[in-house]
Amino acid sequence: MGGRTIHLDGIQNARDLGGLRTTDGRTIRSGYLLRSADLAGASKEDVTILKEKWHLSTIIDLRTDTERWERPDVDVESADYVPIPVFDEQVVGISHEKGLGASQIGAAIPDMERLYRMMVTDGSCRRDLGRAAKCVMEHDFAQGSVLWHCTEGKDRCGLLTMVLLLALRVDQQQIMEDHLLTNEVNGPKAERYYRQMLAAGKTEREAGAVRDVFLAKASYLDSAFSAMDERYADAEDFLCEGLYIPRASIAAFRKNVLCDMGVRS
Repeated sequence: MGGRTIHLDGIQNARDLGGLRTTDGRTIRSGYLLRSADLAGASKEDVTILKEKWHLSTIIDLRTDTERWERPDVDVESADYVPIPVFDEQVVGISHEKGLGASQIGAAIPDMERLYRMMVTDGSCRRDLGRAAKCVMEHDFAQGSVLWHCTEGKDRCGLLTMVLLLALRVDQQQIMEDHLLTNEVNGPKAERYYRQMLAAGKTEREAGAVRDVFLAKASYLDSAFSAMDERYADAEDFLCEGLYIPRASIAAFRKNVLCDMGVRS
């Protein structure tokens, strides 16, 4: 993850979007936009780092009610906590890791490409994804940074990141590169589940399907891009008409978090 990695003891897959460049020659300011896996395992030192180094002032939790109940985030006193589930309990699937052994986990596998497509086509998902994006865009960055997360910091978190980066005019190649950085963290976990499935008597194909759920694959995000391209004229149309985000919110977001290249943030 290079210089954008946020090193924490109990919070996985954390990184800063600062430093990514836009197609109109600007750069995202460092220390404004943070993404991660859930904060359930955050240590006291993690909380101190988030408060004192990153000045965290808002946490957006994209998980379902059940997921939040099973693994509640550790409280970060300085930050407002905003739960915005992106989809309902019936489509969670593999997000519910708690209590699943290798023999049960295979039955919980969703079709990941279909899941990504659904998150940008289903009306309820689009409304919630738009609400979450609007919450980030209208954040008061003078108060500090905003962090959003799901369970793994990969799928729902990744889709919200895609939306925000599209709004900032970051190209799809950089969006994909950021998406795939998750594998630096999740690769070992995915391999562990793969071995557990084989040990439980599953075929290599079944074990590979489970492994792939825990990885960020290009085909997943491509499914979302394809669904977006099929229905909307361009990214701006998707943001405004598909996700119901006001153009004024997008303009203010760009003004607040972008700087000209070479300008220190």
